[in-house]
Parts: sequence; C-alpha cells; structure tokens
Amino acid sequence: MRFWITKNGEVPVKEQLVRQVLLGILSADLPVGQKLPSIRAVARRHRIHANTVSAAYHDLLESGWLELRRGSGLYVRPLDAGSQEPELDNLLTTLLQAAARKGHEPEEVLRRLEQLVRPRSYERILVADPEPGISEIVCAEIAEQVRTSIESIDPGELSVVPNIGRFLIVTLATQVAVVRRHLPQGAVCVPLRLRSVLAALDAQSKPRPDALVSVISRSARIRSWARVMLIAVGLDPLSLSEIDPQDRDWLSRLAHSTLVVTDVVMARELPPGCPATVLRVVADSSIVELKQLCGSPVTPREVSQALNS
Repeated sequence: MRFWITKNGEVPVKEQLVRQVLLGILSADLPVGQKLPSIRAVARRHRIHANTVSAAYHDLLESGWLELRRGSGLYVRPLDAGSQEPELDNLLTTLLQAAARKGHEPEEVLRRLEQLVRPRSYERILVADPEPGISEIVCAEIAEQVRTSIESIDPGELSVVPNIGRFLIVTLATQVAVVRRHLPQGAVCVPLRLRSVLAALDAQSKPRPDALVSVISRSARIRSWARVMLIAVGLDPLSLSEIDPQDRDWLSRLAHSTLVVTDVVMARELPPGCPATVLRVVADSSIVELKQLCGSPVTPREVSQALNS
C-alpha cells in the first residue's frame, strides 16, 4: 500500500497514517494477512520521523486492526477482530468497495462523509479548470448565488496552495479526473453537474428554418458544447454559426443573427437590444450544494428547482 502524506495540512502526519491504513483495511486494499511496510521504510520514503510511524502503528495495533508476529512484522488482522461492530464494518467495506468501482478513493469517501456528518463552511471556493474561459464563466455563475470568495485556478497549481483544506475545490464533472490527479491531501473537490440545454431553451420559441442562430463565447469548449446540444434538440446545423469574440468582425456578424446563444460573461458585452439567450453551465442542484457547503441560505424554491434540474 502506498501512503499519501502532506506535511502542511490540518491533519497531523500520525493521524494521516492511521486513517489511511484503516481505510485500506476497510476497502480491502489491505487484505487480511497483508504485511505492512516497516517503520524504517515508511519513514525513509516519506521523510518523516520514525517515531511518528511507530506511534501510528502502535495505535492500530492497540485498536486490534493489526497483529504483531515476532521476528516478522505487523500484519492485518481479520476485520471483525479489530472492531466491536463487525456488521457496521461490513457495511462500510461494501460502501468503500462500491465507491472504488466508480473511481472514488477511500480518502475522498471519508472527506465526504465527514462533510455530511460535521458540515463546515469554507472561506473560499477555487474553480479548477485548465481553460481560463470556462473558469471565468463558472466563477461568474457561482458568484451570483453563493456568498463566498471565488477564484479560478489551474489544476496544476493546486499542489502549491497553502492551507488548501480551508478551500472548497470545484470543477465541471467532465474535468474531475484531471483535477484529482493534482488534488493534495486534505482538499475537498465537488464535481459540478451541467445544466440541461433543453431546459434552458424551453421558454425560447424555436427559430424559423431560415433563421441564423449564433453561438458566441470566449470559451471554445462552450461554443462546441452549445452547438452539439442545440443540434441535439432539433436545430438545423446549417443555421448555426459559432462566433469567437476575439475576431474583429464579431459585432457585425451578430447583426445578422435572429437569435444569439451566449454565456453569462459574454452576455454583459453584447450590444443593447441583442436577441440573446444565456445558457448557464452549472446546474441548479450544484449551486444549492455549494450554498449548503459554504453556509449560504437556501430557499425552498431553490431546493425544488434543484431536484428538477
């Protein structure tokens, strides 16, 4: 088993070791009879004091999760030998194994359980995405609803953020795998669900066949995503035009559009009277979840909308 140790987090190193061994046992990553690496090997590999490793192993041994075989080392004991609640342990094992099949690490499950049982407010939200245009749009949508400081960050910079346990990391569901590769110990990452384009267009009457529908955004991903979804809901591909606002003639191209589909950031820069429909990226259910995590008030109407989004 490989340990993931951070020395600048809120959780002491000893507790990190204890927690990771325990989660490894419950998730069957450390099967019964598995020998743990020696104190010296763990200390050397992670550049931590051998006494810290020894104290963590001692706690696990005293709790009955490990057994000492003289002259050989420490081994994982049968699950029910280390707990007074074998039925609960079996339920936790089933939960962790089911989460693992969907790509969730035991530490991630534990952080989420801790948040559900002991909710806490985060002092800042970090929107992690490799594309600045997407980050700006997501930040703008969240800022309209959540009373917490919001910043964007490239996923590759997450590892150098000090006291990252105080921040709530969010990313679009399509980027979760990318962000997880850079997510340090103690950080909480919430995947944001995407809003339905079909629902957003429900109130918009369908343009006539010869109408020109323009999709404008600084984000190439947003333009491509909106185009695909608009075609999926029945719009003629020949009637769709993608516009990059970095092009010099973007304003003149808009003048010929019957309908303009844009994002919340670009909508602020469109000329007055422009027939625009704003497609929001983040689903209502994710906005409600963020408000709850950050201690912002949530109305019954918002909860109802979230359940239907």
